[in-house]
Amino acid sequence: TAGQAYILGVGSLFRVKRWDRLLRAVLSLKRRGLDVLARIVGSGPLRESLQQQAQALGIAACVEFLGHREDIPGLLADATFLTHTSDSEGCPNVVMEAMACGRAVVATDVGDTPTLVDHQKTGFVVPCGDDAALVERMATLIADRQLCRRMGEAARLKAEREFGVDRLVTETLTTYRAVGWKDRGSA
Repeated sequence: TAGQAYILGVGSLFRVKRWDRLLRAVLSLKRRGLDVLARIVGSGPLRESLQQQAQALGIAACVEFLGHREDIPGLLADATFLTHTSDSEGCPNVVMEAMACGRAVVATDVGDTPTLVDHQKTGFVVPCGDDAALVERMATLIADRQLCRRMGEAARLKAEREFGVDRLVTETLTTYRAVGWKDRGSA
């Protein structure tokens, strides 16, 4: 086997991030006999209640609450994949960071996530609230580490191609020029 799967979740510990959903997914994965460790990075008012929920579910030994951390790239480098279980989102930076670090992503279909993650290519996008689909997609990446690596490689390529600073600058300048802005340096 490929050994223990290390699942990373990053975000504030607020209700909208739905960490309870991740905890229930970990329970389902453990019940399937999968060896998982979920690491949750972030701080917020729900930390104590989430720790209590993990204890009540009997999964406290396979869930770590790491609090606020500055070393996200290092944590991503150690992760098997990133899971993002939010009910509401804008453009989640952590999804782009995971992809840039070559990690597959399993995420709910909220905010810009469906435009960031190419479903079945760079990870999986699951319907928000479909906890069974979330568990299935996570189990797929745990069971098929080759697929997980291929998705991570594709994610990194997409991140380099689409999320880079050069692209941002080029697209911003193109937009400005389209509305009549003239770059003084190009005259």
